[in-house]
Amino acid sequence: MGYTHYWKGHLPSSSSSDTSTLTTDISKLLTTTTIKISGPSGTGQPKITDTQIAFNGSAEDGEDEGHEPFILDIGEDISFAFCKTARKGYDAVVGAVLLSNNNNDDDDDDDDDGGKDGKKERKRFEVFSDGSWEEWGDARELYLKTFECEAEMPEGMTPSWR
Repeated sequence: MGYTHYWKGHLPSSSSSDTSTLTTDISKLLTTTTIKISGPSGTGQPKITDTQIAFNGSAEDGEDEGHEPFILDIGEDISFAFCKTARKGYDAVVGAVLLSNNNNDDDDDDDDDGGKDGKKERKRFEVFSDGSWEEWGDARELYLKTFECEAEMPEGMTPSWR
């Protein structure tokens, strides 16, 4: 088994203004990072569209900075998805993208009964990881550098390794 990040939930459809925020945020992360990010096969450009985000660490010019591609389908209910990064450099970018989705997830809507009675609803987009919150230091640093604010720890993560 490799070092893996997991997620599930719903991302807004391509017709939603939230999708524009999502793709803009991911573009900002990719511009901010000094880590060489390529397309999902490890070569070419990352894919950022209204329907999918896909990238990997670079495998160009003999580099071995990628592992499995990170693929995020927009506008779909994701029952379970994952990306094994093997702790390679692009792991920080994968983590920062997941933090961006987690932090932009508005769980206080009144369209479900959970929000009406003052109780916090379960997030629509959930993040889990083999790593603890402390092990996400590089992802948190990239998030902070990009958005100039601290990321919230996803509910599915542990504060420290068990």
